[in-house]
Amino acid sequence: MAPAAARPRPAPEWSSAVRAATPLRILVVGSHPDDVEIGAGALVLKSVELGAEVHVLVLTDEPDSGRTRRTEAVLGARELGVPPERVLFAGLVDGHLRADRDSVRAVRELMAARGVDPDVVVTHTQADSHTDHVEANRIAHAAFRGRVFLHYSIHLSSESDRFAPRVFVEVTGDRLAAKGRALAAHGSQSDRIGKADLADHEAALGRLARLARAEAFEVGVQNNAFGILEKTVALSDSPFHRLWTPIVGEAGITLLYEAYSAPGETIDWPTVHENAGRDRLRSAFAARWTPASPLREKFSNSPDAEDLARRAPVVLAGGGVSNPVVRHLYNRLRDTLWAIEYDLPRTEPAYLLNRATGRRVYPEFADGRRLVRDAGLVAVVPNPWAPEHRIVAACGASGYATRVGLEFLADPGSRPDLAGAFLDHPSTQVAFTVDAADGRLELLDVSHGGFR
Repeated sequence: MAPAAARPRPAPEWSSAVRAATPLRILVVGSHPDDVEIGAGALVLKSVELGAEVHVLVLTDEPDSGRTRRTEAVLGARELGVPPERVLFAGLVDGHLRADRDSVRAVRELMAARGVDPDVVVTHTQADSHTDHVEANRIAHAAFRGRVFLHYSIHLSSESDRFAPRVFVEVTGDRLAAKGRALAAHGSQSDRIGKADLADHEAALGRLARLARAEAFEVGVQNNAFGILEKTVALSDSPFHRLWTPIVGEAGITLLYEAYSAPGETIDWPTVHENAGRDRLRSAFAARWTPASPLREKFSNSPDAEDLARRAPVVLAGGGVSNPVVRHLYNRLRDTLWAIEYDLPRTEPAYLLNRATGRRVYPEFADGRRLVRDAGLVAVVPNPWAPEHRIVAACGASGYATRVGLEFLADPGSRPDLAGAFLDHPSTQVAFTVDAADGRLELLDVSHGGFR
């Protein structure tokens, strides 16, 4: 029987990392005075609400209307919660923006003079047909080192087939109203802003994150941007991208799914649940990760599967019986507190094991055959052979709990009781039991450490 949807619960506080004692310092760069409001207005609103220190930098002035547009930029930023003293102007020439030595030096000198030293730089995407927007991206990347970047799109010039967003900020309610007021402050540009429908553009972006309407941002990480990526991704209102963006990065990820160690052996139980779970995860990446899914798939008994798990991000599906990589690697990691194990000869089912205490949790059956309750785990742990990567595991004593784990990974927002456990922790293991009739979970343990 397929797992039933969990009862609606309050959404987890996805942005807890942003509320740290030392707030994020964010610089939002627009090539023109209204670009920030168009592409990143909701992000600015959310960042200010969460206590981040936000500055706005406008790179260009128009020769005939520079004073008017600067006034509009200050008024628009104020509607987003940014005070006038945090709105900066580089004074470069509109339509002639170039990422050359002079423009980069001008930005660096302005930042130094005003004491602006951001953790996160928000600027235009290169997936854009406007040369000023593309050059603004290059200037921002050249002017800063060791930063995390967020790249936004402009509805008038975005090239959606190349845009690859990973952070999504919802544009509804109070944010939509405030953004509308900020855009209205740019009265001299009302005809230009209205040439294309911003609502349609934001609705299309929102569909990638299952939001009604959203701003969306690509993520770029420069060398030495330590500790900032997790805080940056915490701004996202998309549980799926909030979980997966730090894991996938630019490397992609491989699903190593169930198989016996000896090729050709007959699997001795139905695999309908595992198959359904993999289908959900595959479909989620295909629908929400543009321009192409990063998910590759391989049998866990492939000759190179264990080597792959040692050097790249992987998802391990199934327990120690059905997945050799789980059996030989994951269950033996120092960071593995919970494992799916089995005894030989196999006279009883596999079980969920706490390696520190020896506690065993067995699945429950009625009449010796019908599954009543299963036990499983979902984990994201550091890869000891490649610390920059993570190992993700969805393991069940039987296929039902494996399916539940994979379906959670496909839609973290559907089970906020699990999702909240993974926020802001580099190593998380959740052990659970699940009712086979209605899919309801009982969390047995949440661990952020490991077995030593």
